[in-house]
Amino acid sequence: MARPVSRPVRARFLVALLLLSGLAACGSEAAGAPHPPTATLLNAAGSQSVTCGGVSGASGASGAPASATAEAAEAAEAADAGGPWGQAPRQPFFTDPASQAAGAAAADPADADLIEPLVRTPTAFWVGDWLPDVTAAVRQRSEAAAAAGATAVFVIYAIPHRDAGAGFSAGGALNAASYRVFTRQVAVGIGPNHAVVILESDSLGQIDSLSPALQEERYQLLNDAVDVYAGLGGTSVYLDGTNCGWTAPAAIAERLRRAGVARARGFAVNVSNYYRTEDEVARGTVISGLTGNSHFVVDTSRNGRGPAAGIENAWCNPPGRGLGPAPTTDTGNPLADAFLWIKTPGASDGECGRGNPQAGAWWPEQAAELVRNAA
Repeated sequence: MARPVSRPVRARFLVALLLLSGLAACGSEAAGAPHPPTATLLNAAGSQSVTCGGVSGASGASGAPASATAEAAEAAEAADAGGPWGQAPRQPFFTDPASQAAGAAAADPADADLIEPLVRTPTAFWVGDWLPDVTAAVRQRSEAAAAAGATAVFVIYAIPHRDAGAGFSAGGALNAASYRVFTRQVAVGIGPNHAVVILESDSLGQIDSLSPALQEERYQLLNDAVDVYAGLGGTSVYLDGTNCGWTAPAAIAERLRRAGVARARGFAVNVSNYYRTEDEVARGTVISGLTGNSHFVVDTSRNGRGPAAGIENAWCNPPGRGLGPAPTTDTGNPLADAFLWIKTPGASDGECGRGNPQAGAWWPEQAAELVRNAA
């Protein structure tokens, strides 16, 4: 579907409105993160103006200025029906009876009541090179979701040189050729069913850790994956939009464009992180305006208490965090397609230099803490 001629103008106007409203530092507790603690927004002329974060001035329910939200609604109308962005996700989202939380509850009935919110809340299924039969694992959940009239959410996490920046989740496909095969194996598993694909968290945030040749390879692989997954018909694809304390909107917007966001539904923010929903919605709205009004989703799985302060590697298993808003498409912002539990609450971020469980391992103490501290 061709875009109306007026939409780029609206996008620039939306960015200007947001910048004039004065976005401030993103979550005052960001100190200690390995990523820059504040990210700089760029105005329409490209000069530095304000820092990413809490919104000042009047705002709507989304955390973005009310005037900008109204303008965004008009600019987003065509995308809601499909077109270059694909279709919007549909509720309900799939609750996997074989999730890590469900397995933990079955194995330890004494803790079952405590972690019951994790068992019953739809959470994404992570798809990577650790799965012995990726097509079968994805198909099982895709078909179960379809039978339940629900939408499965998948996180694809197998790009070559995965987690090149931090290293706690290092691995991925051996090379570009094997990753292209992997992409098609996942696509066969999803099939024609409604699904959300979160495509390679951190892949764009960490891309500057790669050599120029490997950066180009990564962009090619992401473009290929966007085309494969978006071509399924029922799948909404979201690229890596990093988080509020990491990459400046102008910088991540350029990376998103190179990765093929114009042919995806949009991008995902705050994946596996802790920044507050309103801050991520505000930042996401700015990035949307810089990428042709692409839509976005927010990971709210563990952001109920916001980011931590005063500890090293504050992005990695920080103590005292809590569950965030439950998955929903009722976000209050027409550009924010959904709030999702993308990271599995209770699954470790990695050793974090503190002897924590390895990345992805179930951590009962953390799971219980997240439930106790739920927003």
